[in-house]
Amino acid sequence: MILHQRKLFGINFDVKRVNPAGLPIYLKAGRSFWVYSFSGMEFILVTIPDDEKFGVIALEKQRALLEARFEKPVAFSFSNISARQRDSLIEKNISFISDTGQLYLPFLGMMFNDRFVHQKQVNAEKMMPVTQALFLHLLYNGNNIPMLKKDAAEHIGVTRTSITRASDQLLSMELIIQENIGKECYMIPAERGMDLFVKAKPYLINPVQNVIISNDDFDSYPLSGESALAICSMLNEPKIPVRAVFKSDVDVKKISEIDARWSTDNNAVCIELWKYDPRLFEKRGVVDPVSLAMSFTENVDERIEASIKEYLEGYEW
Repeated sequence: MILHQRKLFGINFDVKRVNPAGLPIYLKAGRSFWVYSFSGMEFILVTIPDDEKFGVIALEKQRALLEARFEKPVAFSFSNISARQRDSLIEKNISFISDTGQLYLPFLGMMFNDRFVHQKQVNAEKMMPVTQALFLHLLYNGNNIPMLKKDAAEHIGVTRTSITRASDQLLSMELIIQENIGKECYMIPAERGMDLFVKAKPYLINPVQNVIISNDDFDSYPLSGESALAICSMLNEPKIPVRAVFKSDVDVKKISEIDARWSTDNNAVCIELWKYDPRLFEKRGVVDPVSLAMSFTENVDERIEASIKEYLEGYEW
């Protein structure tokens, strides 16, 4: 198992993950367990998810159960705690570490400051475009393997600030788990493949912002809409091909728009202007299945529904 280094009070600890097998669900759900070792001294650090509402009395009882199970001192890790929570934990002699620089480890040392971060209000109703792009990146590439935020930001082409807002949304929707190791933050999908899509579907948005019929050349962009479905199912191809274009890639004012009702131009193409870059997740010139499914959200007839279902069920996640 790969060991990570983490410095506490100037000491470099070896850190490795612990399997919490055998523990009741309420003691391990959403949490991760790590053993910190240095020169014969060891303790267990239990990470508490940001969305878990903990009570100090409950943690006191849980600590006793965990110390009996692991036969080592147990401390809890929080991304942020309030001054009142800190004081209550100390009063109950519960060891803890906070990412804001609060440390209370009686068997090792203590360190406190007055930095307390107010909890952010996160909209958990519908995904922002950048959130959906991050979700798709995790869905198609995560495979339940921890992924660094900075790597995801680089792949999607957004700032780390944007990726943090997006991951906060996914966390509030319970679609990912986050773990901090040293200064690095890792994201892990809560489910895999179709199960993750089904869980996320109520929060997903239609990626299409606008549709334009044009005779300009957009052949380098991926097929979308009924054109994509025709390739991936038994649906017939539409009279006018459909392609997906990231709205930031083009100047809409410079697109030659035509009226499909009167045009006889054989080069006509239906341009879907997307809220995020469809080329990030395209395969063999076709947009990804989740985005494609979400682009058909209004006035969908039975043949479209059947084709989408066929495509999703046959997709190798």
